[in-house]
Amino acid sequence: MDLVFHGGSGSLLSEIRESLDYGVVKMNIDTDTQYAFTRPVVDHMLKNYDGVLKIDGEVGNKKAYDPRAWGKAAEAGMAARITHACEDLRSTGTSSLK
Repeated sequence: MDLVFHGGSGSLLSEIRESLDYGVVKMNIDTDTQYAFTRPVVDHMLKNYDGVLKIDGEVGNKKAYDPRAWGKAAEAGMAARITHACEDLRSTGTSSLK
């Protein structure tokens, strides 16, 4: 029987590994991936606060608020979290194709 680990975000590695021994084949980590995506965006906005904030018609710094700037960091953060999850779940280098 294939099992799904609902609420896997924030779980300890020991809990994840134990769940694999019980037959878990999928772990939901939506909260972790949302945070991994959002954290770099927040970091960028705080570091570039004066360039991002526009007050009373000011233009600000387009390079600071351009989504292409902070979007790449967000994607990299999520990709790193997914890679980490695959390692935790012992699925790196495997395929679900049969």
